[in-house]
Amino acid sequence: MSRRLACLLAPTLCWTTVATAGEASLADLSLEELVRLDVSAVSRKAQKLSDTPAAITVLSAADIRRSGARSVPEALREVPGVIVAQIGSGRWAVGVRGAEGRFSNKLLVQIDGRSVYSPLFSGVFWEALDVMLADVERIEVIRGPGASLWGANAVNGVINIVTRKATTSLGGLVSASVDDRGNPTVAVRQGVSLGDAGAMRVYAKGSDLAPSHTRDGRSEPDYNRGWLAGFRMDGAGSGVDAWMLQGNTSRRTSGENINTSSLTGDGLLIPLDFVFESTNLLGRYNWGLAGGEASLQAYMDHQLANVGTYGRGTVNTADLDFQHRLVPSGTHELMWGLGARMVQTEIIATSAVLNLTPPRRNVRVFSAFVQDEITLDPQTWKLTLGGRFEYSSLARFEPQPTARLMWTPNLKDSLWASWSRAARTLSIGESDASILFGAQPTPAGSPFPLVVVGSRPGPGWNRRAERVDTLELGYRRNLGNGSVEAVLFHNNYHRLVSEWYDPSGLILPTSSLPVEPFVAPLQYMQRGSEGSARSHGVELAVDVPVTDALRLQASYTLMDTRVRRGADEAAAVGGRALEQAAPQHWGTLRMSFNLGGGKEVDVAARHVGAVGAGDVPAYTAVDFRYAWRVSRYFDLYFVAQNLFDPLHLEYVSNFFPSQPVYQPRRAFIQGVWRF
Repeated sequence: MSRRLACLLAPTLCWTTVATAGEASLADLSLEELVRLDVSAVSRKAQKLSDTPAAITVLSAADIRRSGARSVPEALREVPGVIVAQIGSGRWAVGVRGAEGRFSNKLLVQIDGRSVYSPLFSGVFWEALDVMLADVERIEVIRGPGASLWGANAVNGVINIVTRKATTSLGGLVSASVDDRGNPTVAVRQGVSLGDAGAMRVYAKGSDLAPSHTRDGRSEPDYNRGWLAGFRMDGAGSGVDAWMLQGNTSRRTSGENINTSSLTGDGLLIPLDFVFESTNLLGRYNWGLAGGEASLQAYMDHQLANVGTYGRGTVNTADLDFQHRLVPSGTHELMWGLGARMVQTEIIATSAVLNLTPPRRNVRVFSAFVQDEITLDPQTWKLTLGGRFEYSSLARFEPQPTARLMWTPNLKDSLWASWSRAARTLSIGESDASILFGAQPTPAGSPFPLVVVGSRPGPGWNRRAERVDTLELGYRRNLGNGSVEAVLFHNNYHRLVSEWYDPSGLILPTSSLPVEPFVAPLQYMQRGSEGSARSHGVELAVDVPVTDALRLQASYTLMDTRVRRGADEAAAVGGRALEQAAPQHWGTLRMSFNLGGGKEVDVAARHVGAVGAGDVPAYTAVDFRYAWRVSRYFDLYFVAQNLFDPLHLEYVSNFFPSQPVYQPRRAFIQGVWRF
């Protein structure tokens, strides 16, 4: 009867298999067990969350499931210090402690140790990133620099997505969901045992995401659709006797409008159609070495971004990473490692809008890191000193040190203070690209239109990486089945890259216009005080089980960013974008109810303050999720988003001047079939 009812409610529902006993173990952890959960993003080793001297949030598989998220950015909405805005169908602006945008160039994102940070425009193509959320074990979010261990670009934070081992995901999965507009998402997975050798799973997923609305109510050409397929194999061993091999391939297409103006000053919308293709292969092997633990990881990655008639870019990456954790000696626990990465980029421009010189680059990155955890007083005081020393052929040698002091006066309370330095390597676009953004209306007193062009670096260019120094003070209390956390932070940015209008100008010859347009190139500069900024703020998080059936989670972030302006800085737009591209405060409140009989209800409210860039107003939205375990093998879900707020603007992109899109109410129905 229950299965017939489910079929009547959603004929194209999703049947999702979640594996058998081993797979569900993490999802069933209590809050107290989650506080003791091993994390690896901060120290590159398994470490209890309660012993971590950093601002880190771990989203478990249960957290992701109960959030109703269908993508990684949606799941990140509940993390303090992380600001997430949807800017289109499958397109997101994600940032940690501000500086969010279409490409958040100060945020490093990894999947199982493989970086998905693109060197083309220094950021993550979120619209091209797709993962099987049912196979994600946890998402670790470091708020603050993580470059001392993970390298350049981990400036404001690190997002480490960890997928389940194949040995814990045995069984089948067939998943299909449909939203209120009829857009489907279908996924299949099968995990099999390889006996004493380990286990393997294979999977595939396809989705067609619903479009957003533009100001005039149209949704075209806002779309995002594509597919993902891959595998993962894990050995039967663990710890110092473990190996893993995985690979993925995907293809997604995405479309949007670009806001610009014609040479006559009239408004103009240019449709852009993106095609993203990706293939990667990653392997890791752990073994015992000199009485300690060693790990060797290597991956190859191919990325293609095709922008219709305007051009295409490819990125081929080969990465090798070695680390060795020595046997603790006295009060010291030492870890060191070496890394090498070769990146080959090629951007082929097929129109006058984009030009790169040179069109092909080979980038080499070599690094070494060392970290020493010093026990000053057993179970009370711990000092962590470390640093990463990195050389990139696109920038100079960059040391990225850190120092962390942690005090744990008892088993419940921990207080830490830290200082860290991180660097961001400049992108290929900043180094080599010229982009024609479009023409602006004729300036007062000027007889010709003004054309704004992105150009190669100007005379103040020195290819030095951007840098941030961060001070942090944090407190965490374990409440048994809950936790409380408060973090104060201060960021001091140096050598920020800013875009400047070149006052000298150029003349673009043309015979089709009544007057010749004036071309004002944008040049990337790093000189004087224009490349400096400061930000500071506070992050609060509470996770409390009120009763056995009710759990409350809340987070709030308040921050302020100030850019230092010099006499000539009225022409700069890069620093101003940093200051205005994020709200000054945002917060979330979630109530999770267990109704008994396999029924769950989750209600989440989020409030986001106004954003200066694009004059985006503040908004409040409410999401609702209902789950029903119909039988031992079948679950049913219903999710409704943006209740009580039928239409709101979340963000206007600060990289491509996209047509503003509005997020309406959304709902989808999904089911889960385990076998």
